[in-house]
Amino acid sequence: MALGVWLLLYGAAWAQDQGIETVGRRTWWLHENVFPATRPIDTLFYGILYLTCAVGLGVFVVLIAFLIKYRHRPGRHAKFVHGNGRLEAVWTLVPTGILVVTAAFSQATWSSIKTQPPVEDGESVVRMEVVGKQFQWFFHYPGKDSKLGPRRPELIDPRSSDFDRMIGLDRTHPDARDDIVSPTMYIPVNRRVYITLSSVDVLHSFFLPNFRVKLDAVPGLHGRLWINAAKSSAEVEGCEPDGSPRPFDIVCAELCGQGHFKMRGQLYAVSDEEFEKFIEEETSYLDLGAEGEDSEGY
Repeated sequence: MALGVWLLLYGAAWAQDQGIETVGRRTWWLHENVFPATRPIDTLFYGILYLTCAVGLGVFVVLIAFLIKYRHRPGRHAKFVHGNGRLEAVWTLVPTGILVVTAAFSQATWSSIKTQPPVEDGESVVRMEVVGKQFQWFFHYPGKDSKLGPRRPELIDPRSSDFDRMIGLDRTHPDARDDIVSPTMYIPVNRRVYITLSSVDVLHSFFLPNFRVKLDAVPGLHGRLWINAAKSSAEVEGCEPDGSPRPFDIVCAELCGQGHFKMRGQLYAVSDEEFEKFIEEETSYLDLGAEGEDSEGY
């Protein structure tokens, strides 16, 4: 028993020692929402919060009043009460109505975000893939051909330090020759970004606090979501002392192993010019080689 407790504490200490601090801004409340389509979620959250606080306060006030009014006194005897049918009906119908309205509002919000995304056509749209792996996120962008190359399970090598092999990207495929795999996420401001989400090992959950977006990354399956940043990360999070912008946080919201707490990423929402510069810089690291020859990403 003692040995088991010692191993548990040692493992926790080791995991903390290996942790990676996020560079995003700390806040005691909700992060600023930069995704206009999810602002109804905030409205729903605050509505439920205020309603719950009001009901809770009312219950405690009535409870205290009853404790005082019906406290024990000499000569007082208990009386059996059958109840009040009208009061019970009101107490049942009012919460039912609140739940129905909340459910309807929630369904409308869910549909607008999940089941009715905007049309994917247009040159302004950015398509990319997010891949979860213990305990890191990888971001797969198409090259100038605007086509994402295939990833194959048999090519995945979790012990490799090469990003391509970590996610199983097939660089021999023509569509993958100019693809970019980065440990940092960049998106342009005011442009729709369509994301295909997956995992190479265990269940993860891709959570963007500033976008109110969260979706599970399930091994063997592909999830899809879209985002649109109305503000840059520098406008919301500010800049570092050297003038470089600070990123939004990316968090894993699913227990995925001992190092789950440190599975964080950084998302930079930047201007179109800065996004194109990021793509060009990442492409410059590629060894495209001659047409038809194999190439390595990093």
